[in-house]
Amino acid sequence: MTGLVTATDGQFLVTGAVRAPGTVVTTAELDKRAQGPRRVHYVTRACDRMDEVRGIPLHDLLSDVGLLLREDRKMDHLNLVVLAFGQDGYQVTLSWGEVDVEFGACAALVATRYNDVVLRRPTLVLPRDSRGSRYVRLLSELRVLHIDSDAVPLPRSAPH
Repeated sequence: MTGLVTATDGQFLVTGAVRAPGTVVTTAELDKRAQGPRRVHYVTRACDRMDEVRGIPLHDLLSDVGLLLREDRKMDHLNLVVLAFGQDGYQVTLSWGEVDVEFGACAALVATRYNDVVLRRPTLVLPRDSRGSRYVRLLSELRVLHIDSDAVPLPRSAPH
């Protein structure tokens, strides 16, 4: 979280490499734009589920908020990752390349309804995943980050 703004029930934050970090998004405003319904089937350790969800594509939501891209970097959007945090601290990371409709088009969805019940906070849903492990319930923050190879130390080569 940013420390300056916190999400309350019915909303979540979009932070990081976006035009307006700390953007508050409400479940109600997303629900007005929700697409669907879409059937999702997934398994967890505890169950095998089939649900009907409505929501907005993650790609559309983040494109509307606006990504901060470095003009001096070729295809800079391919160096972005999206961290999705649940209210309980659960976290999942997606690369922008898998979210972007021109590349992976993973169909990630910020769901506002499950089985026609409006959610208190949205759930990140990955409809093409067979497992529910990357679903993030009670979404509290979407954080967009640049992955910069210059900031990652490279291992030293072993002497020959």
